[in-house]
Amino acid sequence: MARKNDGKDAQHAFFEAMRKRPGVVIERFWDQSDLRGLNGGRAVADFAKPADFLVTQNAQIEYAEVKSVQSATSFPFSNIERGQRSAALRQAMVGGPYNFYIFSYGLGQWFKMTAQFFSEAVAAGKASAKFKDLSPWQL
Repeated sequence: MARKNDGKDAQHAFFEAMRKRPGVVIERFWDQSDLRGLNGGRAVADFAKPADFLVTQNAQIEYAEVKSVQSATSFPFSNIERGQRSAALRQAMVGGPYNFYIFSYGLGQWFKMTAQFFSEAVAAGKASAKFKDLSPWQL
């Protein structure tokens, strides 16, 4: 039976690859499952995070949101949580670095979508990004 895509495998792969790169510092924002684990499985109130990770490389700090989808054609924007969407759009407005790192199980490939690309797509009324329009990214 196929495992449910909860995004954790892609997040783990991204974190492990980035932390091994020279000159990179990666910090993970804790999420609801982390907080439940710290509290013996009890539900704990949480607040929206801007992204999964804060990454410093080449003396620049960026928000990094890691997503994964089964699709071989596109990434639906409905997979982006409200806090992530808000942070990405605000960063795009001021030219700040925010990137979505998306793993397509359908293609077995990583892609990078900038907040600027996302902002322009949303402004154009698009509900998803076609992988053919995104930059391939090497883990």
